[in-house]
Amino acid sequence: MINLNDKERVELANKEYDNLKVGDAVTIANGKKRIGVVSEIKNNPNTGEQSYIITDKYLGQSPSGNDRNKVTEVTVLYRGSTGIDQWKKEPLDVWKDWLENDIPSATQILTHTGGRVVTPQLKSAANTLKNSLKMYPNAKHYVYAHSLGSMTAQYALSDINEKDASRIGGAYLYEGPNAYSLLTPEQKKMAEALRGKIYNYVDFKDPVTIGYGAYKENVGQLIAVDSKDVNDMGKQHMWGGYQYDKDGNVLTDAKGYAALAKSTTREKLNGLEELKKIFAKSGGHLSGSEKIFLDAAEALALTQGMKMTIQYDMNELQKTYKKAMDNADDLWRDTLKDARTLGTSLSESERLDALASGGATEASIRTKPKAKYQKKITKLTAIEKEYDELINNIKNAIAEQLQKDQELAQQIGSA
Repeated sequence: MINLNDKERVELANKEYDNLKVGDAVTIANGKKRIGVVSEIKNNPNTGEQSYIITDKYLGQSPSGNDRNKVTEVTVLYRGSTGIDQWKKEPLDVWKDWLENDIPSATQILTHTGGRVVTPQLKSAANTLKNSLKMYPNAKHYVYAHSLGSMTAQYALSDINEKDASRIGGAYLYEGPNAYSLLTPEQKKMAEALRGKIYNYVDFKDPVTIGYGAYKENVGQLIAVDSKDVNDMGKQHMWGGYQYDKDGNVLTDAKGYAALAKSTTREKLNGLEELKKIFAKSGGHLSGSEKIFLDAAEALALTQGMKMTIQYDMNELQKTYKKAMDNADDLWRDTLKDARTLGTSLSESERLDALASGGATEASIRTKPKAKYQKKITKLTAIEKEYDELINNIKNAIAEQLQKDQELAQQIGSA
C-alpha cells in the first residue's frame, strides 16, 4: 500500500477527470508514486456513471480467476458531473448527470420531499463497487470521488455487505452533497460501520456541498476544509480553495486533523503488518534486518502521526501570537495618534514624556509584548523542528539500512 498525503490524494482523485484508457499506468507526484494500472472503465450511457477500476497489477484482457486472485489492491475512481457548460459537446452526459441525478438528488436532500428515490447512477455505482469486490476477492479497495462522484460513492459504500466491509481500506470523498438521507436503515448501519474509513472532505465555500449541518448525520467523518475564497464558483468546487501545510496535509479544523492523523497512522501500520507477513512467508521467520526495518518504520509512522495530531494546535497558536503582535503594533500606533490629537500644542518628545508618565511607553505597549509573543513562536518552531529532525533521522537510518542490505531493499521493492 502506497502512503499518500492529502495533496497527493487530491491529485489522485482528480485523475477521474482524465481520459484514461485500459492499460494506462496511473501515477502521481510527478511519476514518483505508482498507483496501478487501469483494468476496467465503467461508462454507462444509461445511467451516466463514469468510473475507473485501477489494480496494482495489469491482468490483460479476459484475466482468469487465478490472475484476479493475485490482485491485492484496487482503487476505484468515481467521476463527478460533466460540467453543464459542456452540454453541446457531451449532451447525453450532461443530461444524465444533471437532470437525472444531480437535480433530483439535490431536491430530496434539501427539501426531504418526494420520498426516498434513488437515482439510476447511484444504483449503478453501487453495483460497480460490489462487482469489483467480487472480481478481486483478495484485494483491499480504496475509493476516491469528487462532486456527484462523492455522492455516488457514499451510496455505493453504504450498500456493500457486512462480509466485504473489512476489505475497504479507505475512502476519500470530496465536495459532494450529503447523501445520508437517501440511504435505507440497513445502508445507514453500514455507513456507520465504515465511518472510521470514510473521509468526507467539504469546503463550505463550495455551493455544491449541500445537506450538511451541525445536527445532521452524514456518511463518513466530515473533514471541514479550512479553505480560502478564490472568488470563482467553478475553481472553488475543483479544490481551488484547499490549502496545505509543508507536509502536504490539508488545512482543516482540530477534529479533522485528529481524524486524518489517526487514518494516516493506521494505514501505515496496516501496511507494515502486510509487509511483515510477506517477510515471514519468504523466510519462515523475520531476520534481524527485517525486524530492525519494521521497528524503525513503525517508529516513523507513530512519530509522523503524533506531529500531525498536534499540528493544528501549533498552527492556531502561531496565528494567535502573530495576531497579538499585530495588535501591539496597532495599539501603539493608535496611542500615538490619540496623543497627537489631544496634545496639539506639545512637541513629539513632550507627548512621549506625557504618555510615559502614565505608564504608556512603546516598550510596555509594543516592544515587550511583541518580544514575549515572538519567544513563544520560537518555542513552537523549535518543537516542530525537533519533530522534523527526528522524522528525518529515522528516514535516514532506514535509507542507510536499505543501502547496506540490498536483499532487503529488493524484498520491499517487490512487495
